[in-house]
Amino acid sequence: MTTSRVPLMIAAALMAALTGCSSSAGTEASVSPSADPANKQRENQTQLAGCMKGKGFTYHPVVSMPELPDAIKQEMSGDYPGMRKYREKYGFGFAASFVYPNDGVGRIARQMADGGTGDDPNAKVIAGLPKPQREAYFNAMSACTLEMINKATGKNLKSMEEVAKAQEQMLEQIINREIDGDPKLVEMAGVFADCLKGKGYRVTSQRPSEIVRSTEAPFMTEFGKLAQEKKTTADDARPLLQREIKAALDDLECGKDFYATYRPKANEVYERAQLLPGVAMMAATVAK
Repeated sequence: MTTSRVPLMIAAALMAALTGCSSSAGTEASVSPSADPANKQRENQTQLAGCMKGKGFTYHPVVSMPELPDAIKQEMSGDYPGMRKYREKYGFGFAASFVYPNDGVGRIARQMADGGTGDDPNAKVIAGLPKPQREAYFNAMSACTLEMINKATGKNLKSMEEVAKAQEQMLEQIINREIDGDPKLVEMAGVFADCLKGKGYRVTSQRPSEIVRSTEAPFMTEFGKLAQEKKTTADDARPLLQREIKAALDDLECGKDFYATYRPKANEVYERAQLLPGVAMMAATVAK
């Protein structure tokens, strides 16, 4: 994942996650939110803007992440009626990005996929640069972000790829301990898996953090292939959406009790890591 592959707002979230965690030599990383995360974010972003200015570029500080649409909040809540309402129309949210491009609730907004700038002021700055300058902008952004993260964490990461890997490892450690290590969730995931198998779905893993992706994974792969085709239309995506909806509703019926417990806990883990669930979901999809 690089800053040239994802919107700068997501890169900002990645930076917040890294600068919000700490680790001591050789020990497991821990999440230690600062006393005032909002002030820390403003401070980091002001420093980043100054660094970019020193390299001859304009960067607008991103003080807060955009609010998630209500439909996505419902899907991420674990609340059965809200999740069902979302899935009855959007399925898992993949093909819906083509069928309902203006709703902004698909797993990847069409505007993003088509290279649009959305509401990100920095994306608009980049769009106005000649192509050679854009590459220089991304290089400067990577250098400035890397410098800030290393200063804040005491690390010596060499690239944004290493930053992404470190952030991924941090989250993996927390998830292994607090979600996959939760006996109640492990038991509920087993019941969830048995139900899915009974409906004819393949379950590749019964770990609580992975079973939530079990039913949707094939649709994500199919969506990726569809998204690579030129001029994909809503009509092209509708058959996939209909199959998604059926699978998503089957998944929800099997996981109704599991999601009610899992989603709030997973959301809390991501919040402590200073990375919103919806943003993490979007970033992972874009990076594929």
